[in-house]
Amino acid sequence: MYAPRARFERILIVSPIKVAIIFLTSLHCLFLFIAFLTSFWIETKQGHYGPLFSCEKHFHRTKQIITSMTMECHRTGFRPDIRIFSISLIVLLLVLSFLLSFVSIITAKLSLTRNSFSNRHRYWKCTILLLLFSTIIDSFILVFLPLSYRDQVYHFRWAYGVHCGMTLFIAVSLITSILSSNIDDVRYIEAIDESAVEK
Repeated sequence: MYAPRARFERILIVSPIKVAIIFLTSLHCLFLFIAFLTSFWIETKQGHYGPLFSCEKHFHRTKQIITSMTMECHRTGFRPDIRIFSISLIVLLLVLSFLLSFVSIITAKLSLTRNSFSNRHRYWKCTILLLLFSTIIDSFILVFLPLSYRDQVYHFRWAYGVHCGMTLFIAVSLITSILSSNIDDVRYIEAIDESAVEK
């Protein structure tokens, strides 16, 4: 009769921290898409503005007396904005941030499904780089937009607050992904080698 021999089984464990990173990045993409389609980012005396749309006040006068006011919306976006090939700089940055975050979700999922440690580590490094660039872009927008309206009296609207929250989400995802980059998702458990046991 032979004594049972122990053997080690290799299992892959999905880290809940990495799942939370994917969840926060998904929220970033969702809220970015919602804020992108609205004009309620910043408001001045003339109206309120967003990346794609702007709504401005138009006063109708009769003998120097304001009789009525209408709000007209146009597809012009922010007024004092740099344009590259007739496209707003902020629009380009928001689209780029969305694409980087979306691709980082894909690479993060790939890093959780690969069996090879080197492949998982490579995909996770790509995820960190994508999150880093997305965080830099979102932070730049938060600073650039108020500076564009520095010569006017303005106040922020809810979409700008949503973008602040999105930047916080993506920054937390970046920091957490860096801290969890060296966590090994592979665990080894001891099991009995049944082939060595005499029936």
